[in-house]
Amino acid sequence: MQSNSNYHILIQKLDEFIRKFYLNQLIRGVLFTAAILVSAYLLFSFLEYRFYFSTTVRKVLFYSFLGGAGFLLWNNIITPLLKYNRLGKTINHKTAASIIGTHFSEIQDKLLNILELREQAEGTGNQLLIEAGINQKIEKIKPIPFSLAIDLNKNKKYLKYALPPLGVLVFVIFAAPNVLKDSNLRLLKNNTFLKKQHLSTSWCRINRWKLCNTKISN
Repeated sequence: MQSNSNYHILIQKLDEFIRKFYLNQLIRGVLFTAAILVSAYLLFSFLEYRFYFSTTVRKVLFYSFLGGAGFLLWNNIITPLLKYNRLGKTINHKTAASIIGTHFSEIQDKLLNILELREQAEGTGNQLLIEAGINQKIEKIKPIPFSLAIDLNKNKKYLKYALPPLGVLVFVIFAAPNVLKDSNLRLLKNNTFLKKQHLSTSWCRINRWKLCNTKISN
């Protein structure tokens, strides 16, 4: 009974580690995805604003961004989020034990041995003897907090990739919003041929998101 209780506690600790493992992946994925998508968004917007591309190029930019965004969101955010909530296939207890063992080398062999012995105990006549050995090994590693093998604070070093493009985005939104508005409108309307025009200031103030037949200054 004590053996089963100890083994149950061990499995709970491994499950907690697995969830933290995917939480770590999620945090890192959010930072990297933000850095890449915001950088790509700014680059495509500035290029379109500067060069006024044809419909073909605008389509390539627009759908490349959508495809890349979908791929990054699925792999870096949605997948680890699902696995954090135990939806879909996750790493098993043996894999988790191996990862933990890279941080606490003194328990790696013991932890893997416990899992292997438990599997053997389910199909042998010496179940009580094996479980006694399992319980003895668990008592030795019980005080070690497996979750400390992952330090979420280490993800702070990835802020250097996400903060600069986010800072540029905020700056452009307040300093030159028409750069994004005009180029984004043309990228969204990638099926429409648009001549390069210099629009009057009244167009910028009144028609921020729509094309209109207003006065064009030479």
